[in-house]
Amino acid sequence: MAGHSTRRVHVLVLEVPGWGETRMRVEAELARRGWAPATSPADADVLLVCGEPGEELESVCARLWSQLPGPRVRAAVITASDVAATLDRAVDELLDDARQQSDARTRSRQPAEPSDKTVHTEHAAHDGSGESTEHDIDMDMDMPMPGGIPLATGGPDRDGLEMDVLHVPLGPVLPHWPAGLVVRCVLQGDVIVSAKAEILPAAAQPSGDVLAASDSYRLADDERRRAVIRRSDAAVQVLALAGWSFAASRARRIRDAVASGTALLDAAVDLDKLAQSVSRSWTLRWTLKGITVGDALAHPDDGMGQSGSETVRGRLVGWLDEARRIARDDTAERAYELQDTLALQRSLLSELPRLLNGTDVATARLIIAALAIETAHHPDSTVAYMSDET
Repeated sequence: MAGHSTRRVHVLVLEVPGWGETRMRVEAELARRGWAPATSPADADVLLVCGEPGEELESVCARLWSQLPGPRVRAAVITASDVAATLDRAVDELLDDARQQSDARTRSRQPAEPSDKTVHTEHAAHDGSGESTEHDIDMDMDMPMPGGIPLATGGPDRDGLEMDVLHVPLGPVLPHWPAGLVVRCVLQGDVIVSAKAEILPAAAQPSGDVLAASDSYRLADDERRRAVIRRSDAAVQVLALAGWSFAASRARRIRDAVASGTALLDAAVDLDKLAQSVSRSWTLRWTLKGITVGDALAHPDDGMGQSGSETVRGRLVGWLDEARRIARDDTAERAYELQDTLALQRSLLSELPRLLNGTDVATARLIIAALAIETAHHPDSTVAYMSDET
């Protein structure tokens, strides 16, 4: 069983805010080995934590770990240079029969329940008019939530009918999702009617990995590389969520090549081809039609997508255009990255609930990806918005 699992290991990656470079190195190493990123705990052989999680994120790690089937391995990587060695150790632990048998004997068979594991429910009988009758059944009880999933309650819709109301948290561990971000949504049917966004912070910030493989690159060149990598990585997230996996893989390969020290002019040629494919794709245009971020990015210090586009597609095309221009421009005297990340971060978080109100979950994820929220260096705070429309 363990031998079979190591043929193509599935790795569930939990990125801690601030460890994006390490996460990207993990993705590059997985692709090099032919391993697959896991999409859920049930699909994972390895839980790999990139960075040092804070208390809340650590509790998320513990819950994810409890849901992994055996054989399983939990590992942590702090620096990008340690990624390959960490994955090698993970394989050795997967093949360690004594270790896996001991884990199987001692681990809990059920996922840990959240601390708030009850839900208050009311049931009432209604007559044909929709009004409560004198024979209403009114039962108040505390019920355990199966697997920690809250039960649906009822709520009035715009047309006067009652619809299920679900409280669904998005994040912090989702594919193509900002590190540490949690958006607690209230869904009526399949539509988000209110949301509350927060970032689960890291215990510490990384000392900083050098993205380029060679120390011979000048500081300005490193800055350009980081700018190209950041825009390419943002494009990966939107393209993957839009369902264009081939283009997402191309963007990822460009990102990884730049990070490994490929000449920027060579990367610019590949970026030209990708940008042309993206801008000419009518399927992508149709997929992203009408999905906007509004004026949420009207911020003077936004270092990405400075064209000010209000659409998700416009942001994507803008990132690729900027990336190929930066890859060619070695004389521009400008900062490629935004200077006041905290101010922009707070602005975007405060705008998220308004932007997500009235969307479905898939559209909400595209909007969040288009915002390219930088979640590092965030204080322990929460911003919220509750819709008046239910």
